[in-house]
Amino acid sequence: MSLPFDNGDRILFQGDSITDCGCRNPDNMNPLGTGYVSIIRGMLAAQYPELKLTILNRGVSGDRTAELLKRWDEDTLALKPTWLSIKIGVNDVWRKRGEWNGQGHIQLSDYKQNLHTLIDRSYAGGIKNIILVSPTTIDDDLDSDLNKLLGEYDEAVREMAKLQHATYVPARESLLRAIKEIPTVRWTSDGCHPTVAGHALIAGVWIKTLEGCGIPF
Repeated sequence: MSLPFDNGDRILFQGDSITDCGCRNPDNMNPLGTGYVSIIRGMLAAQYPELKLTILNRGVSGDRTAELLKRWDEDTLALKPTWLSIKIGVNDVWRKRGEWNGQGHIQLSDYKQNLHTLIDRSYAGGIKNIILVSPTTIDDDLDSDLNKLLGEYDEAVREMAKLQHATYVPARESLLRAIKEIPTVRWTSDGCHPTVAGHALIAGVWIKTLEGCGIPF
């Protein structure tokens, strides 16, 4: 199996706290954070040492699609990535539980439009390859109203990937399967934020999807 990257490619990861994982903390010595982005970088270096890739992380904890739109020019287009990976949606749904820092719930229709606009602006800005990573989970209770609602947002991401010729990474599907089939492993710390095992799973799904291997466990 091989990856579709060329030497010199720049891969930018965008999203919320699950992507951020401390990358914005000036005291963190790892500019990629401590989550799945950093793990992906390590896997790429170990498995594909011949590829000379630049990996960037501009995730921001707490972001919804609305916040991504506000910082897209500076934090995405200005960096001129050849590949863009977006994982967003948990906070768009989570705010239905209550406002946070003035942020409210983003309805599914608005989420779809925001995501569509982000992708359109990316293609117009010269980014040729887009990867959409599904939002994962919110609660330990997989049958909670918010988790079920998040599933609808995940389906919107899957549909958007088809519509916009992007690569869809089924992180939610793989995480849900792992939670159900291997309950002895703690995959998230609070039902939402992945543990090291959860981040490793997301990284593995991302790599395998780009390799064209289908959906790994």
